Formats: sequence, structure tokens, C-alpha cells
Amino acid sequence: MAFTVSRTVEFAASTEAVRPLLRDLSTYPKWVPIVSSVEQDGEQHWIVELRVSIGPFARSKQLRMERSIDNDEHIMFSRNESDGRKHAHWELRFDVSDVGAQTSVTAVLEYQGTMWTPGPVEDALHSGLDAAVEHL
Repeated sequence: MAFTVSRTVEFAASTEAVRPLLRDLSTYPKWVPIVSSVEQDGEQHWIVELRVSIGPFARSKQLRMERSIDNDEHIMFSRNESDGRKHAHWELRFDVSDVGAQTSVTAVLEYQGTMWTPGPVEDALHSGLDAAVEHL
């Protein structure tokens, strides 16, 4: 199963104000409802726990994410586990640009793997990204 979730939003703030929030995964539990916890694991790595609830059921997934791109226009986090095994692909990318006095951010979450149940989980990730945009 593979899916991509994306959203574009404009913020009434400069890129200098928006970028620090996007590039530091430790801030995500404050504004991304599907991120239940984050622990720093070195300068460019974080252990991220995702949690989605579907009715009375919940699924969680722990990922070791690496900030793999970090420049003025793009920030990307890629799954990079340290156990030597092959894992499903997870990627979170932000495309950041100035739009006058505002900042446009396109967030793209990609997953390629077989563990998660399609349908309800994908819907929960869409809802989680929508809520994150509202909280940010």
C-alpha cells in the first residue's frame, strides 16, 4: 500500500518565523495531533511516534526520522532506522516560499509499505494533517 497526503497553506508570517517550527520535529506534538511523542536522537534524527484513533481502536507507529534536506525552500524528513533492517518508506516534505508578506507551505507526507490498514488509517492521516495546518 502506498499513499500521499498533501496540503498547501499560506501563513501571515515570514519564512524566518515559519521555518524553525517546520525543521524541528520536537515541536510537532504541540501542533500535529497524530504525533504523540518525539525524542531527539542526535542532531539530525528524531524518534517519532505516530498515533491514529479510529473509533475505539488505535494504531501507533514509531519511526526514526532524519532531516535529509534543509535549505531555504525545502525541508524534508526521511525514515532512517539504525537497526540495519529494511523498513517501509516514510517521507515528510515541506516546500516553503514567500508570497508577498506571507509564507506558502506545501506539506507532503508519503508512505510506501504494507503494515498500515488502508482506508480508515489514510483518512485519519488526512484529518491529522488538516488539524496540524489549523494549529500551526
